[in-house]
Amino acid sequence: MRLSDEKVLTLADLANDALALNKAALAGDYDEARFRAQMITEKAMTAGYDALASAAATAHRSLGAVGTTPEAGFGYGILNIAEQIGALVERQSTRRLP
Repeated sequence: MRLSDEKVLTLADLANDALALNKAALAGDYDEARFRAQMITEKAMTAGYDALASAAATAHRSLGAVGTTPEAGFGYGILNIAEQIGALVERQSTRRLP
């Protein structure tokens, strides 16, 4: 059982963006975090990962408008992105792919 190279690269790219989002949020760079959340949303939609796209869009909304302070609890949205990526990796790694 193994993932196709394309799926591996897509999931790795999404995980890298999620890591960058987390680092930005922890550093207080909320505009970068918003940018990363939007990137994850778009990439996940393109890949057909609807639950991840929804989680990223929700996180993006909770981060608020550019230049503002995020809503209380915005970290839960960011955590949900990580959980969705983890679920995708787990689900994909158990499938037989050509």
